[in-house]
Amino acid sequence: MQLSKREIKVLLRLLENEDSLTTKELAEYFQVSVRTIKYDLDNIRLWLNDREIILHAQRSKGLWFELTKTQRLTLKNELLEEERFEIFPDQKLRVEQIALMLLFTEEATTTNQLADWLGVSKNTVVTDLEKVELFIASYQLELKRQSGQGIWLTGSEENCRSLMDYLLHHNLTEYDIYQIMNRLTNHDQPKQPIHIGKGLPFYEVYQVVVQQTAQLLDPIVTNEFDYAELLAITFRVAISVCRLQLNHSIGTFTMMSNAQELLKKQDIPMMLMHAVFSVYDLPLFKDEYEYICSDRAKENDQEDILKLTIQLVHSISEELKVSFSDDAQLVTNLFAHLSLRLGKRHLYPNEYNPFVEDIKSLHPQLFTAIEKACAQMPATKQLINDSFIAYIALHFLVYFEKEKFEQGVARVVYVCSTGLGVTNLIQQKMEEEIPNVEIVCFASVLNAASVIKKYKPDLVISIFPMEDLNCPTIKVNAIPSKEDIQNIKRFTRQTLGEKRTLSNPVSRIPELSSEELSREVILKGYVIYEGLKKIFGKLLKRETEEAFLLHVFLMVHRIMFKHQYQLEGNVNPDILLLNQTLFKQAEQLFSENDLAVNEAELTALFNYVDNR
Repeated sequence: MQLSKREIKVLLRLLENEDSLTTKELAEYFQVSVRTIKYDLDNIRLWLNDREIILHAQRSKGLWFELTKTQRLTLKNELLEEERFEIFPDQKLRVEQIALMLLFTEEATTTNQLADWLGVSKNTVVTDLEKVELFIASYQLELKRQSGQGIWLTGSEENCRSLMDYLLHHNLTEYDIYQIMNRLTNHDQPKQPIHIGKGLPFYEVYQVVVQQTAQLLDPIVTNEFDYAELLAITFRVAISVCRLQLNHSIGTFTMMSNAQELLKKQDIPMMLMHAVFSVYDLPLFKDEYEYICSDRAKENDQEDILKLTIQLVHSISEELKVSFSDDAQLVTNLFAHLSLRLGKRHLYPNEYNPFVEDIKSLHPQLFTAIEKACAQMPATKQLINDSFIAYIALHFLVYFEKEKFEQGVARVVYVCSTGLGVTNLIQQKMEEEIPNVEIVCFASVLNAASVIKKYKPDLVISIFPMEDLNCPTIKVNAIPSKEDIQNIKRFTRQTLGEKRTLSNPVSRIPELSSEELSREVILKGYVIYEGLKKIFGKLLKRETEEAFLLHVFLMVHRIMFKHQYQLEGNVNPDILLLNQTLFKQAEQLFSENDLAVNEAELTALFNYVDNR
């Protein structure tokens, strides 16, 4: 039997909740009657019986499952797959599926074929096609019809691939992300299929891409890419293969002349393209490689980014009537974010971002203000998308979340998207809501296992579903909800009750009085600033000298308080390689002053250096 969309959502709600839920609570949550929920539960029980799973129920207590984390995760994945591919989807999802089907099909498709594929009537498909036309028009694509043949899409190859990329990213679930990254980093684990693009040619091709990526990927290079970049590259390789198999190239058929040189340099996009294209016996076209790398070459001079940052903050401050410009830390952090973002080799407009929906729904005015400000800036106008705006919004949300730090007692490793804005926001929110929790380290889904092994935390909090960590784990939303906070509080109360006293948290600051500590930060900041001025000399940009002074002092503060920029996605190997001598001298300066600086912080320093 099949479950309805609401029945699936009810079952997911029960699986995601560790405690029992009453029918009344479920009815209020889904805004339906208690009777409707009871009817849904009857079907849910029948569905569960086929899988020999018991839904426990008790009067006055409610409904609950007694399942292991692995069992819950397996069941949730099955439900997500049913929701996407096996039940009658709602119109919005059908429209997206029809668009994907037409994009991955060379020949004209009939309405009868689409109706059979979706499991709906022909009349439903005819109605859906009107919505498809409106949807694809935003990508400058057209729906063509011819009697006796069927329907097909027309438009530029660039626009076709852009829509494919968007739809594939848009349909990703957190479980998909975890499964893909688990396949890429844990080669010894049983290989589960990746359920993306199921029912389309993309599905089989993507299995090959993930397999080849896992064989090529060295753990050493994970600092060069974050998981969103890895996803984007693998998607584009698969899209490129699928479209070339349909005889659609992104550009000319000019062969690459420097393929061997790039392979020797261990260029990841080139290595993956070479491996996958060899499987399908496809030639290495230059334009396909450029498509796989990214949409956009580096065009922004670093000297413009400080001005851009100040303009953005000023514009958003005026729009929202909030004095963001007075927060020097906000300006510094946003400058670092934009410098790294605009300076990356690979920039993808459709990257996966788990924070988008939460920020758009919880902070619509801020989201709109940032979108409006970015649209007015030439440097960011071409990069505007929900993900780009959401990451900027995180820096502004920190402004609203700032509270005095109170040292925690339960040691936590937090697995999320480890950008600077993300970690700052989460840390502020957690410290505000749960004063007896200390986040000892942020980790990404790529390095979670090694970080947990190193820090041995009392609890792992993750936005991704994770298993086999040998540590208590709580799955939360991208931005922790009230329910997530309550679950964490409940865990800390239970843990404190069982252990009475937890292990002492890792010290965030040296054992000094506040007066001594302030003096130490100021003195070290000044010494490092003078030392870096001598090292960089005339290469230091004159127009950014004041900002450089502030950056160095805050950098020293971050290092001493163990809040350095996260490595993942924030290290630019090209910059460090170009400035290798200066890099070593700067690293030596920090070492001589007992400061262990990481490569992400050093990368940020070179934003103030003229590399031309």
